Amino acid sequence: MQSDMANIAKLLMLQGGKCFYCGNKLSLEDATIDHVLAKTLGGDNSEANTVACCHSINHAFGNATPKEKLTAIINAGGRIDCPPKPPKKTVSVAAKLPAQEPTLVESPLASQPKPQPVKKAAAKSVQTKQIKQKPAPEKKPSELRKPLQEAFKEAAAIYGGEKALLTIVSIELRKKVPNFVVKHYGEKTFAKLVTVLGYRVDKDWCYQKSSRA
Repeated sequence: MQSDMANIAKLLMLQGGKCFYCGNKLSLEDATIDHVLAKTLGGDNSEANTVACCHSINHAFGNATPKEKLTAIINAGGRIDCPPKPPKKTVSVAAKLPAQEPTLVESPLASQPKPQPVKKAAAKSVQTKQIKQKPAPEKKPSELRKPLQEAFKEAAAIYGGEKALLTIVSIELRKKVPNFVVKHYGEKTFAKLVTVLGYRVDKDWCYQKSSRA
């Protein structure tokens, strides 16, 4: 048990204290180890095959293959939203009390005026304010050029050449640029942005322009 906690702590440190899949801050108590290649499919406990992530995402993936996980990441635009935790069941105080016979004594609260319901107009104004909240501003290409170069090198190293999966590049870039989210651009717009910054995009892959015709 202590070795598992030590492994999770090390993975969290390497991941900047965030879930590998959703990118949210993750405490040691809420973290769990996910095997990139599930143990039931022959995966081991090595650092190269393990990541720290939320319990809910680990449970949702189950024994999914790396290809299925990568497909889910691509479809989510490079970031998987963590499924909400199921609410804890609570037992009301009234349910714990023994049943009592009803009495005819009038409650002193009966004579007090009833609270007025909240007007719908006020409720709508609160909802409108919430809807009008602007998303985080997009990063300018000039701000992304250097971290993108670093992210591309790290992503390309996984495949041993001068090419990289576009989704992996976006994940590596998110580690380097605070508050960077591909969804703020859209997948196609992000691919165009990568092209503008000096790379050639071919479907889900990107290359250095000098490496391929």
